[in-house]
Amino acid sequence: MTRHQIRVGLIGLGGMANHHARLLSEIPEAEITAICDVNAELLRTVGDKLRVARRYQDYASIVQDSNVDCIVSVVPNKFHAEILDLCIQYGKPCMTEKPFTVDFAEAELLKEKYEKSPIPCMVGFSYRYVASFRYAKHLIEQGELGDIRHISANYLQQWGAEMFDTPYSWRFSKTMSGSGALGDLGAHMIDAARYFAGEFAYVSAVMKTFVKERRLPDSEQMRTVDVDDFAAFVAGFENGAAGVFTTSRNAIGFGNHLEVTLFGTKATIQVNCEHPKTVRRWGKRSAEVDSNVETLNVPERFELNQLQDFLNMIRGEGTKELPDFRDGYENQKVLDMLIRSSG
Repeated sequence: MTRHQIRVGLIGLGGMANHHARLLSEIPEAEITAICDVNAELLRTVGDKLRVARRYQDYASIVQDSNVDCIVSVVPNKFHAEILDLCIQYGKPCMTEKPFTVDFAEAELLKEKYEKSPIPCMVGFSYRYVASFRYAKHLIEQGELGDIRHISANYLQQWGAEMFDTPYSWRFSKTMSGSGALGDLGAHMIDAARYFAGEFAYVSAVMKTFVKERRLPDSEQMRTVDVDDFAAFVAGFENGAAGVFTTSRNAIGFGNHLEVTLFGTKATIQVNCEHPKTVRRWGKRSAEVDSNVETLNVPERFELNQLQDFLNMIRGEGTKELPDFRDGYENQKVLDMLIRSSG
């Protein structure tokens, strides 16, 4: 492995894989040398498009391939732990998607293995790589907010609402996903809160399933949904801050809306993933004026390709904000606390 080339194995060729392939295409020293998917037709189509000859239908083989320096894993939640376990076993650096595992028991088993044989590991909390979120973190570290007293976060999507008639998929199965909106979207809110405000101390949650059945694709047969499509919770943090969080797949009018507002003793700031180049700030700039709002433009230096940071991590050069194995583990711990509190 040299500075000029890192050979990447891509596992899972569904929708999010396109995003990661695009990120990799922007990195001169990255090369996708092997791909893996259980769908043979998709494997052929993507392999031809990317001009990748090494193609696998089982992930153990791609992890063991000596022509692969690292793994980018973009698969359903059920397989996150198995692939990361293999990467630990074979000493292969891995970028694994969130949530970390389907439950905390899996996370604890992985932690035992990882501590004995650690590898460079990034967990896909992609909003740490939205420029406005990175700038907000900088403002917090510079003391712009003072002490954080309260955090409010909403992650809203509309695609699960009845009017869209979204068919059944693995995201609606507890066996395949562990949880629904909570693990899919709520995991990002949890990570944003930890990124900005620190560790959770306690939580109390409400979880609901509003659309209880969905039709199978290309069929009129119905399948029961056994995961949540709405979750809301309150939380306390170790530093004394409080938080209020809401996530839903039934929020008509919202495509992909993650908004976080941080209330401090000196100012308030708000970031939204749909506005990656600006941060809103409320506060007093002088003793003579009331609190006002202003829009801050994010400096270009806060832009960073997520997978560039992963490749830098392999070289021992990743940023301090990089979401690593511990972040995935702690996130899963909070998810477990929320699920148990909602019972």
